[in-house]
Amino acid sequence: MKRFLSVVLSVVLLSVLFCGCGKKDKRELYNTDLSKYVKLKDYKGIVVDTKSDEFKEFSNNEISADVSNNNFYVKKTEGTVADGDTANIDYVGKKDGVAFEGGTAQGYDLTIGSNNFIDGFEEGLIGVNIGDTVDLNLTFPENYQSTELAGKAVVFTVTVNYVTTNEEMKPEDYYKELDFKTVIEYNADVKKRAVKAYLLDKITSKAKISEYPEDDQNTLCDLSVEMADAQYQSQYGMTFEQVLTSYYNMTLDDYKKQMKEEQLPELMNSQMALYYIFDKENLEFDKDTYKKYEENNKTIAEFQAVQVSVEDFLYKNAKIK
Repeated sequence: MKRFLSVVLSVVLLSVLFCGCGKKDKRELYNTDLSKYVKLKDYKGIVVDTKSDEFKEFSNNEISADVSNNNFYVKKTEGTVADGDTANIDYVGKKDGVAFEGGTAQGYDLTIGSNNFIDGFEEGLIGVNIGDTVDLNLTFPENYQSTELAGKAVVFTVTVNYVTTNEEMKPEDYYKELDFKTVIEYNADVKKRAVKAYLLDKITSKAKISEYPEDDQNTLCDLSVEMADAQYQSQYGMTFEQVLTSYYNMTLDDYKKQMKEEQLPELMNSQMALYYIFDKENLEFDKDTYKKYEENNKTIAEFQAVQVSVEDFLYKNAKIK
C-alpha cells in the first residue's frame, strides 16, 4: 500500500507543484503575509560554482530529464529483450480462442519489470528475439477486477517490434531534436537551466518555515485528489476514492492525512519560498509563460509564470563562476 501511495503522490505532486498561484490580488494559495511563516535571508548574490561536483549533479539531472521526457534512449531492432528494457509490442489476449475486451493493443511500450501486467507476461518476454512473435499461456489472478477473467486461463500472442534500452543517447546525437543548432548551444542551455535549479534548491534549503497554513494544506490536498480522480476515471473508469477503498482499504481522509504528514511539507517549503520572494521583490508574472500554459490550465499557468519570474530574478542576482 505504501508503494502505491508513494507512486500516486509522487506523480500527482509533481503536477501540483506547478499549481496554486493566482494573480497577486487574488490567489488560490498563500493569500497572506508570508513573512509570518517564512524566514529567508541572503537569497540574492548566491554563489554558483559551475565546476563543482555539487553543481554537476544538477547539470546531469537536466540532461537526464531531457532524455527521459523525450525518450532519447538507444533503440534496438536486433537482439533480445532484457529485464529493464522497454519493449514496443503488439498483443492480442484470447480466452477459449476468443479475443477478450481490453486485451488487444498495438505499439504498446511496456517496461519489463514494471509489473504493470499480470504475472508471467513481462517475465515471458525476457530473452525473446526482437521481431519475434510468442504465445504466453497465463492465468489471471483470482481477485482480478473483471469477474469474466478472474482466475481464467488465457493466451496472449505478443510481437516484439523493437526495444528501447536503459542506455541514454548522447547529447551530440539528439540536440537537433530539441531545436538546437549545435551541441555547444545545447550545453549552454543545460548550464543555464541547471543554475536556476541549483538556485531554487538553495533558497528552499535556506528557507525556515514555521508553520504551514491549514487552508493551503487543504487546497493542495483537494487539488491532489481532483487530479488523481481525473487520471483514474480516464484510464480505468473508476474514481480515485473507489480505487482507495476497493483496493487499499483507505478513505479519502486517510489519504489526505498521509499526504499532510509525509508529502506536503517538502512541497510547501518550495512553494512558500517562491511566493515569499515573489511578493517581497514585487515581481510580475512572466506573461509569455502564462500564455503558453493558459489554454491547458490557468492555475498551472499562473504558478509557472511566478516560478519563471523568481528563477530569472535569482539568476540575474547570482554570482556565477
